[in-house]
Amino acid sequence: YDKEGRIKKTWTGSIVVPDPLTGKPTKSEITTEYYVAKPVIQVQSASVSALYLNCGNELNIQVPALGSEYNPSFSATGAAVVKGKNKGEVTVVPNGAKVDLKVSSGGSLIGTEKFKVRLIPKPTIEALVGSKAVDEKRGVPSPGPRSITIQPVPDQSFKQFLPKDARYKVTAWEAVLVRGKRAVDTKKFTSGTGNLASFASKAQPGDRIVIDVKSVKRMNYKGQIEDVKLGTIIKNIPLN
Repeated sequence: YDKEGRIKKTWTGSIVVPDPLTGKPTKSEITTEYYVAKPVIQVQSASVSALYLNCGNELNIQVPALGSEYNPSFSATGAAVVKGKNKGEVTVVPNGAKVDLKVSSGGSLIGTEKFKVRLIPKPTIEALVGSKAVDEKRGVPSPGPRSITIQPVPDQSFKQFLPKDARYKVTAWEAVLVRGKRAVDTKKFTSGTGNLASFASKAQPGDRIVIDVKSVKRMNYKGQIEDVKLGTIIKNIPLN
């Protein structure tokens, strides 16, 4: 193809007509030049610069030059592919550091799209009293809240691109009422919101609530649950 995305081709043929006097066939050879435009692959997505590892990256791949003749199929190295319901839709699930996605139409290769692969960004963890995040520097008034919600907050760009893969929840955490170096009371929870009413009856100004997040889970685009490795997550909430 030249710099304008065209390539010159020729076709040859022949025309056979009977001679009007003798009736014998007369054959004329024809050679004609024509140009073929290179099909351009268009990838439509919230983000096409990179895909996310082990996530269902939904892409819409079109080749406008083919018009109604476009009959796509996809294959990839570095990823599994699942063809969508509509023409050109495909879900790419990377399993390596890069993906080469081959786009074909009617069995003929159109081209290969290359993608880098990102790791899933880790969510941050917030402690909420009511609907407000706790300021760990300022703390909260004594005797403290009667309940706290521990909430994972996904990376915003990841959530925008792949909302089906950005569903998190805390499944195990521990709250300890601490006075000096001594634990006054301990509560364990297996859901995001924990009842701390027992702390309120014992807490004094100067105490603190120490929260240790034990387990966070993520639901992927298939509805499957997997562990999220966040390391040690400790939050200290002073009681003023």
